[in-house]
Amino acid sequence: MIKVAIIGRPNVGKSTLFNKLIRRNVAIVYDTAGTTRDVKEYVVSDFDGFEFVLMDTAGLEKAKKDSIADRMTNKTLDAIRAADLILFMVDAKISVIPEDIHFASIVKKHNKPVILIANKAENINNFKNNLGDFYKLGFGDPIALSAEHGQGMLTLLDKLKSKIKLIESESNIQNNDDELDYNELKDIIEIVESSQDEQPIDLSVRVSIIGRPNVGKSTLVNALLGEDRMLVGDEAGLTRDAIDTDFVYKGRDVKLIDTAGLRKKSKVYEELEKLSTARSIESIKNSDVCVIVIDATLGIDKQDLIIANVAVREGKGLIFVLNKWDLIKDKKYILNQVKDKLEESFAQVKNIPIICISAIKAKGIKDMMKEVFDLYDLRCLRIPTGKLNKWLEKIVLRNPPPLSRLKRPMSIKYITQSAIKPPTFTLFVGGASILPDNYKRYLINSLGEEFGFDKIVIRLKTRTSKNPYLDKK
Repeated sequence: MIKVAIIGRPNVGKSTLFNKLIRRNVAIVYDTAGTTRDVKEYVVSDFDGFEFVLMDTAGLEKAKKDSIADRMTNKTLDAIRAADLILFMVDAKISVIPEDIHFASIVKKHNKPVILIANKAENINNFKNNLGDFYKLGFGDPIALSAEHGQGMLTLLDKLKSKIKLIESESNIQNNDDELDYNELKDIIEIVESSQDEQPIDLSVRVSIIGRPNVGKSTLVNALLGEDRMLVGDEAGLTRDAIDTDFVYKGRDVKLIDTAGLRKKSKVYEELEKLSTARSIESIKNSDVCVIVIDATLGIDKQDLIIANVAVREGKGLIFVLNKWDLIKDKKYILNQVKDKLEESFAQVKNIPIICISAIKAKGIKDMMKEVFDLYDLRCLRIPTGKLNKWLEKIVLRNPPPLSRLKRPMSIKYITQSAIKPPTFTLFVGGASILPDNYKRYLINSLGEEFGFDKIVIRLKTRTSKNPYLDKK
């Protein structure tokens, strides 16, 4: 798939354009240089028949070797090498400065097609006055753009489409326009069928790496990918945005999300930190399995449990990963301590997996990924209706439901699975009976034990049967 990279100096509006092109507020946009620190990728589909990967990059700037700014620039240079098309952005308000010329010369060495964008061109006179300077960059006619206000977007989109078409024809890339098939849910109960959440087949396992700042999340991502993809260092908060990375692990497609560290609200002083926290919550909601990374030398914290509770509430698969395990002497004590805290905190999920790793030494990664796939497969598991009702008959006979509010035996008629990810079941109860919460918990626990759902969140909905005589009145 064609890759398009947005590059330029810090604070010229790269992330604003990124969000505008993908039509979502994904990249953090903030009027502070250096907000974007990693390369963020997003697949843009249904683009007049085209599909491409859009990359939002950190700002290009000259900096002291091995500083954060220098490492950010190196990540952007990697994106330039990987890209098929470059969107080179400058600031129309202040024209061209020596750094623009310096990095333009670097881009030229890679011999990639370039679209020059003069952003912040709300005042067209500023753009016209600086037109001569823009041509000095050697990228041809610049496009006057205001990414924030949408001015010039049609011109940019037309240019982008023509460039992509040219690149595809030159590279002889064949687009596969076949749409993914959808599984039709076939349940025997019409009312359930009409309310089911039909979901497209998603071939990738979406995994979010979450946890407090500076516990080794980005190091874990780099170990998984086998390359230095994410910025790592001792400075807390290096990763500020959620970065989606696609890769294949043992033949299975994985979308990995490395998130900004979650902090307690009392410690979120800057508006930027609040935005990063919001992005991490959004990443949890968009994932299938959440890996909570704990610094084993510090132990599990109340904030870790709060983060995990968000994942459980959203019905996601959950794994606790104890990182820096190679530094722990009394391993049995620490492991038991974590197990006790999880049992106290998550009654609705009996056996949350705990994996011990050393991200920096890439140890324990295989065990972690095996658990990731197991949880994902469980979340996608569908139980046949006949099998469910045989179980229901047995379990109700063993422990009948309580009397209804009219002091009559409560009638449980049948059950069916109405959704996956997480597995969701719909139970039909006769009359106007309301199933007590404690009996619902009994059924949920029994479901987990019978069908192996004890490691994940499952949901049970109840519906009351309609009175057939009411519709005739």
